[in-house]
Amino acid sequence: MVSLTRVRRSPAVPVAVCLLSAAGLLALDALAVLPRPTVLRAGFSLVGAVVALALFVASRETASDGERALDPGRRLSPALVTKAVVALSCGAVVAAARLNSRLVPLAVLLPIGLFAVALQIRGDPSVPAVLTQLGALFAAARLGKYVTTGFYFGGTDTFAHVAAVDALIETGRTTAIPHGYDLYPVFHFVVGTVEHVTRLPSYDALVLAGVASMTLVVPIAYLLGWSVFGSTRLGLLAALSVTLLEFFSYHALYFYPQALASVLILVAVYVNSQLRQAADERTFRRLSVFVLALVATMVVTHHLTYILFAGVAAVAVPFALVRPSLFGRAKPAAAVGAFRYRWLFPGLVGAVLLLTYWAYSPSLITVGIVELTAGVLLDVATIPGGQLYTYGAPLPTDTVGRAVEWLLTPTGVYASGLTALALLAGYELLAEFRAYRRGFTLAATGLVLSPLLLPLPIPVPQLERLKFVVTLVVLFPLSVGLKRALSVDRRYVVVALVLVAALGGATAFTVLAADDMSETYIDEPREQVTMTDGEYGSVGTTAAFLREYGDGPTATDRVTNRAFETASFNATRQLRARQPGLRADATYLVVRERWTDHVVALGDGLRSGELNTFTVSQARFDRADSTRDKVYTTARVRVYRSDDGFEGVYGNGTDR
Repeated sequence: MVSLTRVRRSPAVPVAVCLLSAAGLLALDALAVLPRPTVLRAGFSLVGAVVALALFVASRETASDGERALDPGRRLSPALVTKAVVALSCGAVVAAARLNSRLVPLAVLLPIGLFAVALQIRGDPSVPAVLTQLGALFAAARLGKYVTTGFYFGGTDTFAHVAAVDALIETGRTTAIPHGYDLYPVFHFVVGTVEHVTRLPSYDALVLAGVASMTLVVPIAYLLGWSVFGSTRLGLLAALSVTLLEFFSYHALYFYPQALASVLILVAVYVNSQLRQAADERTFRRLSVFVLALVATMVVTHHLTYILFAGVAAVAVPFALVRPSLFGRAKPAAAVGAFRYRWLFPGLVGAVLLLTYWAYSPSLITVGIVELTAGVLLDVATIPGGQLYTYGAPLPTDTVGRAVEWLLTPTGVYASGLTALALLAGYELLAEFRAYRRGFTLAATGLVLSPLLLPLPIPVPQLERLKFVVTLVVLFPLSVGLKRALSVDRRYVVVALVLVAALGGATAFTVLAADDMSETYIDEPREQVTMTDGEYGSVGTTAAFLREYGDGPTATDRVTNRAFETASFNATRQLRARQPGLRADATYLVVRERWTDHVVALGDGLRSGELNTFTVSQARFDRADSTRDKVYTTARVRVYRSDDGFEGVYGNGTDR
């Protein structure tokens, strides 16, 4: 155990980071590398650096031991606080359902709950009590979204997976699962099992399975932090980190195979850490058998997740190599030394199984991403781009004032807070790196990769998939940063607790986690991510009509066509956006009133040549609707018919 000596470190590095951040932003503006509003949005980095400096200075005299209470005088009744937090969490979900809005209930619950949790961790925490409170807070925030969003589909994959689960239950055959997931069916087995046991519709079973799985990450993160760092407090801070990272919040509702695979990765990393610490042959064998069974399950859950995680593991290699020179080589106990390298066996077997199975059943999306990346690196291909067309619906001008307002939105607060904790973790590792001998490799790896989770001014296709995997290792430096933040002197403890509470509250309302709530961010209109039950039902009846009476090909937007999958229908012709208006070589065109409220995406992502998007004003929508031959209408959906196809729809006077 590290001695409880008091250490004093100079704030020279934090001050230098603040100055470099300010100089970098000024240089970007002076050289006009980026527009001024974009540079101002990037100011979250300077805000985070200043906050990190303040917390570092306020906690310059700190105990290196992670187990001794940071504030022995702070002791709340674990049972009483747990009952209060659980009751408030249940009340917030009920209130959200009754109000049909989660903004006020969660804006009250989350800061108060996380403030109480952080205060307990600073004192002498009860592990079961803190984990119960964190689980309740995390689940309440997700359930609040579930009861207020109707049919939430996020990036549209939810439609396909709902249809796949329905097909699996109806036929009882994995071959009925589309899009190549018949070879990776574990996700659909899990959701199908939940549906079979609860008798809920497929969508509800999928979402509730996601909420349960991501809530389970809270205790898993605790076990992982405790095992990796050898510290109960850092384990609890890793669990707290789950509630502060938006990707866990996002994928609890937008649940799909990669999300389940990521949970399995966390379990595998924890069991692997226990495998390394096994003190006898019997324990080692039992853990090995479990890991091999887990790896076999992971192989048929989701392939791309593990390939991406292999990239993260590659970043960890340099830190693993330099670690002995920093800390010296530890002498393992005799029992552990006897099978010191045998813990690698399950991982190697898993890699062989994965590559073999992937060779047998190659994934089109994986092959496509690999080919595109290789092409860009070799300068023989470019990333496909798209253009946004505004048919009578001009976008708001990006101004300095809007950029400043963005910094005050939940997304801006989240970016600033995450930056502050990441920098604080870096300062702590530099100042007290010997106190983090255990866990140094994972903490340093997560710290290096953490900038990927911050808002980047350059769009990168499929970066979201990599971000979710990176989130799994950012748990480690974030727990270190939180420990340093909560180590502040009693005079500043309220400031640190408010920072944690504000960050956790903002996480639930960032653009990613609250993409259905336009009032929580200041930006241009976004793609649709949710349908009301009535709208979803209208799309289903429209698909049934076309399937029964349609005598020609159909075109529509991406969201509508993905929704058609749940009704066993498919629009086979592409709808294209061009300057004169929309065009399609089809007999039927399916349009929806919600087009006037959102950016509408076309094509099928990277697999399609059509990546353009459009917005349309209510006036132009109504004008086209009054002149078109409508063969089917509902409250939200129209079906236009034209034997000559469609061209110039919503254009300025060229609609024909």
